Amino acid sequence: MTFAKMRILCTGISHKTAPVALRERLAISGDALPAALDNLSSRWAGCEFVVVSTCNRTEIYAARPLHGSPREHELHAWIAEYFSVDPRDFSHSLFTHSGASAARHLFEVASGLDSLVPGEGQIVSQVKEAHAAAVNAGCCRSVLGELFQTSLHVAKHARSETNIAAGKVSVASVAVQCLCDELGTLEGKTILAIGAGKINSLVLRRLAAEGKAHRILLANRSAQKAHALCIQGACIVEWADLPAAIMQSDAIISCTSSASPVITAKMLAQACAAPTRRLPVIDLAVPRDVEDSARDLAHVRLLNIDDLEAVVRRTLEGRRDFSTVQAIIDDHMKQYLASFRTRLAAPTIDALYDRMRRLASQELEAANARLSTHDDAAADAEIMQKAMHRMIGRILHPAVANLRKWSQGDGAEIYLEAVRKLFDLGPGEAPPKP
Repeated sequence: MTFAKMRILCTGISHKTAPVALRERLAISGDALPAALDNLSSRWAGCEFVVVSTCNRTEIYAARPLHGSPREHELHAWIAEYFSVDPRDFSHSLFTHSGASAARHLFEVASGLDSLVPGEGQIVSQVKEAHAAAVNAGCCRSVLGELFQTSLHVAKHARSETNIAAGKVSVASVAVQCLCDELGTLEGKTILAIGAGKINSLVLRRLAAEGKAHRILLANRSAQKAHALCIQGACIVEWADLPAAIMQSDAIISCTSSASPVITAKMLAQACAAPTRRLPVIDLAVPRDVEDSARDLAHVRLLNIDDLEAVVRRTLEGRRDFSTVQAIIDDHMKQYLASFRTRLAAPTIDALYDRMRRLASQELEAANARLSTHDDAAADAEIMQKAMHRMIGRILHPAVANLRKWSQGDGAEIYLEAVRKLFDLGPGEAPPKP
């Protein structure tokens, strides 16, 4: 299946369209991603798939045959079946992009424009990892491969040429800023970090950079991972001692990959038994680490990833270079679409040359049959063949050059179809709309 005969589709949910309560129901962990990709590619053989699933989004990118499957409604049905979720629970939050719109959306995602914290750097790694997982699963080839590679070039260009990445540009740094706002200061405080993933790695670095916390505690189910992540001065807490660590802490940041809550409302109620106790808890995990009923506890201030917007708005002050990023995306879109459209003309151009060469071969064969059989007949035939092929090249060169040029415009289908009809090349396949 050639590039020009494929259609690109993107569907999913994000922090802009769905609350964390829904996003956690449609989240795919890194460990579960290969199985999800295998499920997709097994159902729709010959198609390409990449799944980007983070705390802020779950998006399925597909490249399918022009008139084949999966269509938008089929991907929506797959989501309902795979996650065992009633379509009525998520259909209002789904978005879908196709063709050029899908490409542009991915470029905005990779560059950080579509992030909860615009310009945050982790999304670049997440897009790269999603692409690598799909390549390893054998379901990302030429079409989505080029699209995702281009998105990473866009991200690099945007981050190097604009100030979108200036300031606090990660969910982790915004979370630490929230702690500072909630506590007034980190000075003399005990902070408990739960989880040993990438986000908590950034949290610990930010806490260490602040240098004000009296004590930093780190808890994780795997003590080995906790020790590998632990920064200088942090204390490892055994998982069995988590309730006791909560009792000792002035604030908590949690971000594990657990499929169910690791902090219950009962744990927090016991930790806040004293009437003067007030405990800020920031839950960055999707699915969430803290039981939602903990919001009802009088002395617990529970914030999830959707509650960080106020700090994000302050972070954006002085960092409004989004128009420049959009201009960079515009430039890359033009280049990407030009490359895409060039491929549309390739099958017609190849068919045109093949037809001319076949006609030339037929005429040469007929001419050779009438030529004399003198000693130099074979050499003469070779000279004639080369001359004929050079003539074909010279005749077709301006036509092919113009065809490539015109295929960049909106009338590409008209020109390609006209050439096919003029030279009787057959109907071909209708080119996709970029």
